[in-house]
Amino acid sequence: MIVLQGLALSLLSKWHALPILFAILFLPFAAHWPQQTIVLDGIGFYSLAMGAMLASFAGSLRPGHEPLVSTLARHVHGTLRDDVARYTRRVTMFWSFFFAIALLLPAALFLWGPSGSWRWPMTGGTIAAAVFAMAVEAFLRRIVIRNFDHVSLRTTITAFRDFRPASRQKEAADA
Repeated sequence: MIVLQGLALSLLSKWHALPILFAILFLPFAAHWPQQTIVLDGIGFYSLAMGAMLASFAGSLRPGHEPLVSTLARHVHGTLRDDVARYTRRVTMFWSFFFAIALLLPAALFLWGPSGSWRWPMTGGTIAAAVFAMAVEAFLRRIVIRNFDHVSLRTTITAFRDFRPASRQKEAADA
């Protein structure tokens, strides 16, 4: 399993040999402590997923960049009013905080929570919290932003799934 993950990471990253080398060096640990290896593997995937989402949302808040939720809203609606742009910036900030907390929560629960509670976020707690937050945000959006053609939660999810940044659109067109 570890070698296959290393191979997949090498194919997906620009550092082709490094993931495979890491996987091979990790094999003795996996052979001696298989249960701990599975736990570490889960922690690694969870950290990678939450870290990537955090980097995507928080990175879009840097000066000179458009907030990610604003970009998605512009992708769906075209132009955005000023109040909508402010709202989408705040939603991008919320999701940045959400993923930062989700990334740190297992470690905090390990240190200060009940025994075994550190696994809760990794075994569905974060997904449930994200779905709940999306539903609450979709409800609040209709209250906060008036006189606007709102889209459904399904359209929002589809736009996020199908969205490609301008740099990736150019790469796809060139291919």
